Amino acid sequence: MKKHLITLLLCCGMAYTSFAQANVPRENVASVEAITAAGLKIISGPKGQQRDMEAFKALFLPGAQMGGVFYKGDSSFVRLTTAEKFAERNGPAYAELGFYENQLALRVERFGNLATAFQTYETRTGSPTGKVEDRGVNTYQLVYDQGRWWIASLLFTPETEKTPVPKKYLK
Repeated sequence: MKKHLITLLLCCGMAYTSFAQANVPRENVASVEAITAAGLKIISGPKGQQRDMEAFKALFLPGAQMGGVFYKGDSSFVRLTTAEKFAERNGPAYAELGFYENQLALRVERFGNLATAFQTYETRTGSPTGKVEDRGVNTYQLVYDQGRWWIASLLFTPETEKTPVPKKYLK
């Protein structure tokens, strides 16, 4: 019985991974630079334009986590969710607002099939040339598997007066 359950779980995981892989153009997952840019491109766009959140979810490994580190006064707190729940919750909001997230800089560290990327971002609402609403850092843990890059986790944090984005992350 245990062997059958393990086999079933492995097959379901491989089927999900194959399905997700089919939804993403190969060029969007061919490199760390490509996959991080693809995520921003998917979530950015004018008011009223639906985002392809299925393509967004397909950038991530099944069960991948996303979250933010936020500040309130002198304290910080973390909110974690799955990539799937993030897409369900935020896709409609991005379309309603007209939301743009732009990369300001990207630093990548790689060892074998593992990579970490620090992506400095700015966000704007309403139009791509509108007022900058926020800046911060996205940090990705990525893995190369099955001929492509996958996002295993993504955490982000906005800058604050007390924690501005370091100059080294703006180059």
